[in-house]
Amino acid sequence: MALGLLSSIPIISLGNCLCCMWVLGGGGLASYLLMQQRPGGITYGDGAFGGVLSGLFGSVIATIMSIPVRFLAARTLLSQKEVLEQALRDAPGLEGPMRDFLLQLASPEISAVALVATFISNVVIFSLFAMIGGIVMVAIMEKQKKQQL
Repeated sequence: MALGLLSSIPIISLGNCLCCMWVLGGGGLASYLLMQQRPGGITYGDGAFGGVLSGLFGSVIATIMSIPVRFLAARTLLSQKEVLEQALRDAPGLEGPMRDFLLQLASPEISAVALVATFISNVVIFSLFAMIGGIVMVAIMEKQKKQQL
């Protein structure tokens, strides 16, 4: 849940510009919590699976949180839509359905297409990077465990 919340709050979400920091951290947190439940330790596969699950859950939270954020940013998005329309008018070959699809994604109105596109991109990116975060956390904890022995 932390992954989705931190990735959807406008100013705080800029942390994801640093190598998907919040998403990696969410996957690492999921692996850490899984290690707390299993004192015997977990495998890299367990860490990866925990990371993927946190990425999936985080993408649902981030998509839901994007709805009110879009409403609040509607005025800014309107000016961005006008800029995008001008850029698409000047771009050769972007006519018809592709142009309409890009304009619909940039519109401030909440549309089913924009929500589905946001959700699918979140699922792919969040699951991949949270999985990496989970694996890295397992590696860090295994190294610490070996140093303690």
